[in-house]
Amino acid sequence: MKVKFFQRINTRISLLPMSILLVILIAGGIGFYYFGYARFLQDFHKGYFITLSSEKKTAFDSWFAYHKSDLEGLSRRGALKDNAAILAGVQPGVKLRKKITEQINRSQAVISGELQEKAPAGRYKMLSVISKDGRVISSSRQDILNADWSERDFFKGKAVDLKSAVVIGFYGDNGADYGIEMLTPVFEGSEQIAFIHAVLPVKELAGFLKIERGLYKTGKIDVTDMDGNLLLVKDGMPQKKIRYNLPKNGHDISGYRDKIFFYAVDLRQAPLRLISTADKSDVTRPFNILLIGYCSVVGAVFLMTVIQNSYLAGRVITKPIHRLANAVKSFSFGDMNVDMGKGYKGEFTELKKSIEDMLEELKAREESLRESIRTKEKTRLKSMFFSKMSWEFKEPLNNIIDKIKSVLDAEADPSRKDMLGDIIGAAQNTLRIMDDLIELSRLEEGSFAVSPEEFDMCGMMKEIEDAARNLIGHKEIELIADCHESFADRPVYADRHIVRQILENLVNNAIKTTEAGTITILSSPVLKDGVEYLEASVADTGAGIEPEMLEYIFEELSEQQASVGLAIAKKAADALGGKIDVESTPGKGSVFTVTIPLKAIIYR
Repeated sequence: MKVKFFQRINTRISLLPMSILLVILIAGGIGFYYFGYARFLQDFHKGYFITLSSEKKTAFDSWFAYHKSDLEGLSRRGALKDNAAILAGVQPGVKLRKKITEQINRSQAVISGELQEKAPAGRYKMLSVISKDGRVISSSRQDILNADWSERDFFKGKAVDLKSAVVIGFYGDNGADYGIEMLTPVFEGSEQIAFIHAVLPVKELAGFLKIERGLYKTGKIDVTDMDGNLLLVKDGMPQKKIRYNLPKNGHDISGYRDKIFFYAVDLRQAPLRLISTADKSDVTRPFNILLIGYCSVVGAVFLMTVIQNSYLAGRVITKPIHRLANAVKSFSFGDMNVDMGKGYKGEFTELKKSIEDMLEELKAREESLRESIRTKEKTRLKSMFFSKMSWEFKEPLNNIIDKIKSVLDAEADPSRKDMLGDIIGAAQNTLRIMDDLIELSRLEEGSFAVSPEEFDMCGMMKEIEDAARNLIGHKEIELIADCHESFADRPVYADRHIVRQILENLVNNAIKTTEAGTITILSSPVLKDGVEYLEASVADTGAGIEPEMLEYIFEELSEQQASVGLAIAKKAADALGGKIDVESTPGKGSVFTVTIPLKAIIYR
């Protein structure tokens, strides 16, 4: 496996996604700056402006309401009303009698006293009483006494309909006289007889416009008329004429023009507006900081991408995988002692441990395979040795048996004949041992196939019984053989040769371990889980087997084995898919039970 493959994996799982994320972030920043900037900022400042304007509006309305109430209280004074009525009735240019002139002078003095009482307190710059025809009939300023104001804008068509004090605008064009004009009607009963004209100083109102702790450095709040003309700033009269292009809809207005964000609100107590403004650069400062932070994040992502791809990916991903890949490659060539090194982290530690565990498992399997090969080779050599030795022994023994039989046929002495018969029996027993060794070697090599066929079970048991009686010889053993009656009516389908071999070996073992007593051979069909089995048992009353030796009796050539035949019987039963169970009591005998499935063909 080449390292370039892991580099491609790194590109796909880290660099490519990070690059896509970086492009998305850059595109988002550009889109935010060019397309969404104004939209995001559209109402961002509005909350602050609303709060600020509400606070200032309350102060302005309270101030105007106070002075309206003060002027209306002045207009209701009896002395002022009575004397104003006298002065308003005098026609200008008419020569008056001395007594009337004195009355007029007294009335002017009374009104002037009322006005002077208010004006020096600092609440008013100027107080005047105007007749219904527009003449200044009394004033705190003597230079405007008897002036004709009938042509002034506030008096034309407006004063006649007044019911209460109103703000009519700003007075004067220079800093000294600049103030707010208010006009209050004076009634005698329900008849309007005169007006009180007041000019209020703007210093206190200008103080309301000052912002102690504002959100924006360029933020300010000014006063305009309903047409948008600037009338008052925090320092008083504006230095130059400025007109805000605002609609006359009578509602609160929020907007953005000429790089200035503004919010305008109408006053309730005066035909004026408060307008809050702030430069775009000031309003957008938080968003600029956010944009800088955003760009910093983008830059950090870009830097992380570069570092991750150039350094971390190589050290954390590619290098460990390269080392592990080389280790696995060495394992494949048979080098099981490769050191995979240290410094693995995270999942690579688990991967390394898994590879090490796999290596240990491979070593164990290799050793097990080698041991299995050695064992099989030993078994093969042993089987070959037994087979050759058996054939080497069988031929001389057969010659001996034939010669002894010839001598036996010619011998007339009974004692000699018995002795020769015993010799022939011993030789035949030796031949059977040789046959057992050959059969055992075949079973161990697996060089035989099971060949099932139909056969007579009871007939086969009769043959086993006859062979057993010959083998018992002079031992005082009672042999009992019982074949189940169901086997008399139908044949059994199994490998006849192997079944007989199993039973013969079990019977031979019983004869070998029993000097006197009883050997019982039984066979019967058994049905288990819908499968028919042949169950045959061989019971003896011989020496029995110690409990701790039971697990060794079927091992070939073991010290605890009763005979080679038991090993052959066990392997043969296994070949047919069956099993052998044993129960034994030392000194009382043993019972071997073999269970073999019928109608089963098993190939070894």
